[in-house]
Amino acid sequence: MPSAPLPDNERARLAALAALHVLDTPPDPELDALVRAAAEICGTPISLISLIDADRQWFKANIGLEGVSETPRELAFCAHAILDSAVLEVTDASIDTRFSDNALVLGAPDIRFYAGTPLSLSTGERVGTLCVIDTEPKTLDDTQRKALSALGEVATLLMEGRRRDRTEVRRVTAGLSARALLARLTSHGVLMVDARGLVTWVNEGFCRLSAYAVEEAVGQALSTLLLGAVPGSEHVGVLKKALKNGEGGRFELPCLSRSGDTYWVDLEMQPVLGDDGGLQGFVLLQSDISRRKADELALRRSEALLNRIGVVAGVGGWSLDLASGDLIWTEQTRRLHGVPNDYVPDVDHAIEFYAPEARPVIREALDAAIQDGGSWDLELPMLRSDGTVFWAHVTGTAETVDGKIAGFLGAFQDITERRDERLELARERELLQVTLKSIGDAVITTDAQAKITWMNPVAERLTGWSKEEAHGVLLPTVFPVFHEETGEPAVDPVQACIAEERVVGLSRDTMLRARDGREYGIQDSAAPIRDGDGLIIGAVLVFHDVSEQRRLGHEMRYRAMHDSLTSLFNRSELEARLQQALDQAHRDDSVHALMFIDLDQFKVVNDTCGHGAGDHLLQQVAGLLKSAARSGDIVARLGGDEFVVLLTGCTPEQAQRLAEQVSERFEAFRFQHGTERFRVGASIGIAPVDARFADPDAVLVAADSACRNAKEQGRNRVVLWHDSDVAIRARSEESQWVSRLERALDDERFVLFAQCIEPLTGASDELHAEVLLRLRDENDQLLAPAVFLSAAERFHLMPRIDRWVLGEVVDSMRDLHGSVSVGMVCVNLSGRSVGDRAFHTDALGLLEATDPWICQRLCLEITETAAITHMADAIAFVQRVRELGVRVALDDFGAGASSFGYLKSLPVDVLKIDGQFVRNLLDDPLDAATVSSFVEVARVLGLQTVAEFVENAEIAERLRAMGVTYGQGYLFHRPESWAGLLQRLVLPAPTH
Repeated sequence: MPSAPLPDNERARLAALAALHVLDTPPDPELDALVRAAAEICGTPISLISLIDADRQWFKANIGLEGVSETPRELAFCAHAILDSAVLEVTDASIDTRFSDNALVLGAPDIRFYAGTPLSLSTGERVGTLCVIDTEPKTLDDTQRKALSALGEVATLLMEGRRRDRTEVRRVTAGLSARALLARLTSHGVLMVDARGLVTWVNEGFCRLSAYAVEEAVGQALSTLLLGAVPGSEHVGVLKKALKNGEGGRFELPCLSRSGDTYWVDLEMQPVLGDDGGLQGFVLLQSDISRRKADELALRRSEALLNRIGVVAGVGGWSLDLASGDLIWTEQTRRLHGVPNDYVPDVDHAIEFYAPEARPVIREALDAAIQDGGSWDLELPMLRSDGTVFWAHVTGTAETVDGKIAGFLGAFQDITERRDERLELARERELLQVTLKSIGDAVITTDAQAKITWMNPVAERLTGWSKEEAHGVLLPTVFPVFHEETGEPAVDPVQACIAEERVVGLSRDTMLRARDGREYGIQDSAAPIRDGDGLIIGAVLVFHDVSEQRRLGHEMRYRAMHDSLTSLFNRSELEARLQQALDQAHRDDSVHALMFIDLDQFKVVNDTCGHGAGDHLLQQVAGLLKSAARSGDIVARLGGDEFVVLLTGCTPEQAQRLAEQVSERFEAFRFQHGTERFRVGASIGIAPVDARFADPDAVLVAADSACRNAKEQGRNRVVLWHDSDVAIRARSEESQWVSRLERALDDERFVLFAQCIEPLTGASDELHAEVLLRLRDENDQLLAPAVFLSAAERFHLMPRIDRWVLGEVVDSMRDLHGSVSVGMVCVNLSGRSVGDRAFHTDALGLLEATDPWICQRLCLEITETAAITHMADAIAFVQRVRELGVRVALDDFGAGASSFGYLKSLPVDVLKIDGQFVRNLLDDPLDAATVSSFVEVARVLGLQTVAEFVENAEIAERLRAMGVTYGQGYLFHRPESWAGLLQRLVLPAPTH
């Protein structure tokens, strides 16, 4: 017999099957109903839901093969069916070569016909089939095949739905979001009550039972709403006690409707606990049992009266005289059995009215009662004379005369509807209980000595203990908790809550060590459990796994503090630590030191070997600095090739010795890339961190100044900063610029200028210009950018200034719409802005809210230096603005040795050729060749070119001949105010 080949995705298929969590689980009523429907539609005696495991097929639903739960996989027809998505139909297995020698064909259950539709999950894996089987050959028609496929789809949805229910149960129940579920129980009353006992919500079922409108019910006390708060009523006392103690329970209560009528309910009440273990309120399920109560009352009366009479309306009576064998049925009994009023039964015929499976039961009950004079009270299926089945409540009681059994009296009651309601109620109650029990991830209860009495499955999984193993064990043995940072044992929450008689929670850094050694971050709370007298008899501990949230939190904090490339501290964290050191210095005159390190040959490596090699170099330098630093020192990367080491508790002289050791390490260090070896030195500046400095920026300026001096003195050396008059004055002047620039921003004293850019080939009526920045000082004098931009860069003010410039340009262009023909307006962005993600967010927000025609005429200029220092951020920002239609220009192109290399990774639209190559274009052949190569590269990439510093007609003519697109310089236009230029260019109003 050939076995079915394994599907191509067997491993994924088995994993998907396991993830459903349905293997070896109890029967499911919905799935059982599907196979019954399949058997009936297809006219077969057997129908199965078969799940194909690694070495078996297991029956999740089974009609016709009762007592058989699985077979080996090699015998499974279904193993063949899952190989395709279509229905597999075998009309006669005895002549099909795949199955003719199969043990299930040759022997029981004698399979001849088989049809199975694969159960395909939403992810594509086929985990089993819904199949029908017959012992005779046959063929399905099209309608039957379609029905079988449809039933298979429903079965798959049901099984996948069970999995979603398990994984989302906490979300469903959090904040009592189970209202959507409860609202569906329209055949029953559902109420929600807060911790004070006041009704907060009712469903339509309650309103129908009680005749109250929703707005009339909400806000009332529960006992008043249900019972009318009748003084002295035992039911009121029971209900109030359950509310007071926060207990669940199940009661049968007579309730008072709005109209004053009494109706009986089966009331199930469950407390609802919050994440902190505190009582939030209750959910109550109210089932109408008025009819059952009336029937029970009638039955009791009938049993009493049947001693003499035999029938009460709705309940059939009977009597049996053992001496004569006479059996008497009342009119109602004959009506229940569907026989004429003149029908006279005997015992044997009466027993034939029971369903076949019930006949041995009633005979055994009658025989036992004859022997010992007992009675019976049973619920059994019965047959009417037309063959229909109904369920009856059957009672019988022996009658004695002179101490001997003379006969029996009994009653029948049709309970089919009530039984169906009870089964439905049980199903809905089970669904509700699953929802309510799932509040909180894990639950452990203990007695007053903190010995475990119960655990739910989630607690079993997290602790590694089963509830049977843990029963009677002290909580700390099963639930060992400790502090994440210190490793010290944490307070036992159950002991604490019992001792303090209140809800107690663990600290946020608590960890649980499971039995197998795994550790979980948890949050929990413990609450005391009290008896009816208010005495503490135990505690309930509710906790859940927060390991992933903590891991993400730690990761986010780490990323916020560290440089992504080198894993050193980043600038913001350095400034925070430096501020702490300064605060300490101001408090107790302690002295620390700051070492500022700038690599001397980084650009050579970057230009020669590319950015990847540059990144490897920076990572190796980071490792060198960490190994050289002391254990308590802070090593950080400021950006680019600049590093800082904060030496705590270190004098400048000690810092100088440490820095010289670092310099010696750099002297011996060689960077290897392929066959290339590079010597990478470092210029180091040292500044004290003491009370002389007011803020971290001042310390960084001093250390940077010393580092620059080291570079000027020949590089690869250490320079100690000295607080000379010149240094103090320079620092003071730079610090003063901070306040001056901030005031200028606040007072709007920045002024926009512009210089036109002219096309070199052909005339154009459109405006092409670069926007320039000036500052009007306190004496109303205009200051050039060279005066203030370096201070603005150093003190991180450029992103604010660039935001202002971009906003002003966009506003002015919006006002121009239709009055000036605009071709391209260029706006410069500083290196700080290119690397500032907050600026990216603001700029993109401004551009996204701007008219598309403005974006299409804007061009953002960034320098090579800015792109190199912040390449990843620059690329992301450039790509986003270009999606909005904004052009991007690479300014000062050619100023760096690796300009061409950056064009491979940085998407731009315009190259602005650095003026150093344009000034001497006519006299220097090398400059001419360089510009020519720039133009050729731009042509290949489809970019426009702009030559800067075009100062005479001869240069312009040479550039035009080379194919440069635009020229910019004094030949064409001397900078003027942006507002004046626009006013001069405004088109005259049309005349009519």
